[in-house]
Amino acid sequence: MSSVLPSAASGYLPYFLLLSTVAGTYNAFQNYFVIWQSKEVYSLKADEMTFLAGRIFGTWTALASLIRGMAAYNVNERVAYDLAIGTYALATWHFTSEWLIFGSVRPNRGSIGAIVIGWTGLIWTLTQRDHYLS
Repeated sequence: MSSVLPSAASGYLPYFLLLSTVAGTYNAFQNYFVIWQSKEVYSLKADEMTFLAGRIFGTWTALASLIRGMAAYNVNERVAYDLAIGTYALATWHFTSEWLIFGSVRPNRGSIGAIVIGWTGLIWTLTQRDHYLS
């Protein structure tokens, strides 16, 4: 099993990156076939969540998951690490602005995971950047 998991020799961030990759991959696939979970995330404007919007969101999430997965296994590579920071920054901006500015998201069981993972990933990657890239 250890040959499948990324190395945690310098810390546990690679495991978090992998966890958010798996969660994002699940979310990306489900957005292609059902949208009830996304309607729950965007519960205050659920009528605006269409199957087309779900597939677009699924593609966006798949790309973020791909980048995070690459970073999990290449956490000491500057480009991979910085791209992972970017995925968390975009996700954090998206979900936080949809909550506080655009009013489509409210913290509930559908959205809290995305909000927590986004903020946790952004803060963790930013604060540990020198550690992993030095």
